[in-house]
Amino acid sequence: MLNQEIARIFYNIADILEIQNADPFRVRAYRQAATVIEGLIEEAAAMYKENGLKGLMDIPGVGKELALKIEKLVRRGRLDFYTKLRKEVPAGLLEIMELEGMGPKKTQFVWKKFHVKTVRDLEKLCRGDALIEQPGWGQKTADNILRAIQLHREYGERKPIGVVYASALAMVEALKKSGYANAVEIAGSLRRMREDIGDIDILATSKKPEKLIELFANHSEVKTVLAKGPTKCMVVLKNGIDADLRVVEPDEFGAGLFYFTGSKQFNVRTREIAIRKGLTINEYGIFRGTAERRGTRVAARTEASVFRAIGLPFIPPELREDRGEIDAALERRLPSPIIREDIKGDLHVHTSWSGDGHNTPLEIIRAAKTQGLKYIAITDHASPLGMLKGIKSHNVKKYIADIRAAAAKVSGIRVLAGAEVDILPDGRVYLPDAVLKQLDWVVASVHTAFKQPRERMTERVIRAIQNPYVSAIGHLTARILGRREPTAVDVAEVIKAAKAHGTALEINVSWYRLDLNDLHCRMAKEAGVPLVISTDSHDVDNFDFTFGIGTARRGWVEARDVLNTLPFEKFLKSFRASAASREI
Repeated sequence: MLNQEIARIFYNIADILEIQNADPFRVRAYRQAATVIEGLIEEAAAMYKENGLKGLMDIPGVGKELALKIEKLVRRGRLDFYTKLRKEVPAGLLEIMELEGMGPKKTQFVWKKFHVKTVRDLEKLCRGDALIEQPGWGQKTADNILRAIQLHREYGERKPIGVVYASALAMVEALKKSGYANAVEIAGSLRRMREDIGDIDILATSKKPEKLIELFANHSEVKTVLAKGPTKCMVVLKNGIDADLRVVEPDEFGAGLFYFTGSKQFNVRTREIAIRKGLTINEYGIFRGTAERRGTRVAARTEASVFRAIGLPFIPPELREDRGEIDAALERRLPSPIIREDIKGDLHVHTSWSGDGHNTPLEIIRAAKTQGLKYIAITDHASPLGMLKGIKSHNVKKYIADIRAAAAKVSGIRVLAGAEVDILPDGRVYLPDAVLKQLDWVVASVHTAFKQPRERMTERVIRAIQNPYVSAIGHLTARILGRREPTAVDVAEVIKAAKAHGTALEINVSWYRLDLNDLHCRMAKEAGVPLVISTDSHDVDNFDFTFGIGTARRGWVEARDVLNTLPFEKFLKSFRASAASREI
């Protein structure tokens, strides 16, 4: 069982326990463990195989009780405790709790008071008068829930890339290790690094295709086999996503990869180019002649040869959306997309200092160094929210001293003492300027009042940008993929303000945010606004830039557009905060 599935089960356990009014500390233990497991680089199954129960107990926040439950999931693929717990509440309540604005307490209320058991039941309730007459609800709350239900439906069967990616990699790895495959590649929207994925497409070549198909159909991630033939298999995985494996001839692999990577619009445009050259292009190759009178095949074995045959340089998969990349390729002005090796630092990192990080500053710094980073900004929360202890005016000196003391114990990595400061509803940031100017790097983010109208939200963010001590704006639209809509902020106006004031905009790597999105990345790049790609890490295992890099590449972002690709000293000179004038 993969980490994502273990984390999902633990999240569900926490939600059910909270509905049942269980001990809050117990609920928090499951939720925190789920967050850590979700961000682990190494699979929990591998940790257990290597070091047994001790290996699982080494996971931050996982004691013996939770380790024993992970052990059962890893060994048996199921947890009797979870099965029993699920029977104690209607299955639809878990789906209801995923809706923005519907936490465990509200879900419990509508279940007990109105016998709501499904999203459809909740929708009917919100369209009537009974709910809005209840204290603490009202028409505005009902309307917000209806919008959340609509968002949930619009997302439909597509899932955030972070939910799908680990499963796809696990299946590809199993196929590669089997000895039956000569080549295996992910295709489709996952290869293009779209933020939401409809299904998983895998392409392979093999001298024993039947054995490879059989292995795929019997993978531990597979829930149901929909169809199985000698060269193709269609399954549904346990996470609810469809996955297809196609086994093609080696001489057709490049053409198949080109075709099944897409996008549909990209394939239409390239097919038009081929036709103008007297060629036909399909999943088997490029041929002379028309579809009706097809002649000799001129390219198919590699993607590069397919591109050459139609007169194009290789176009990276992330760009294949028919957004101008074909014209850019024809004019030899394609961007040189950023890669992971370009990233030198991480500028949005949390520790246990503000309460929601899982590791001490020292542990985080050591982990960042292990991941090859040359510098980081520790940016613990500064927020009025009661659930966070965080950075306050009275403790900022101690916070900075603690970060400096931890940094002094680790050589080979530079550490900035920063903060992620809430942007208040009126646009002020939570900490006063006298405190902000003591910090090396300040990320300002919206964490409350998400429903403000467009003009007000835009003015709010721009006011934060105008603060001379704000270095970057974090996760600009505050969206949560499939769960919370982006705020109504006018991104174009924010980009203008960021350009005018030299403020960076963040590409938040967290797979459930990916904010800025790809289109916003491209807008910012074209406007000359500095970007940062940051993990928003809350744990030593969260330093993974995969999805942020993918989003940036889709937005045509190059290394030169991103501040944290710079060596540390050049980075210090590149932003307007006071860090550049102090010894760090």
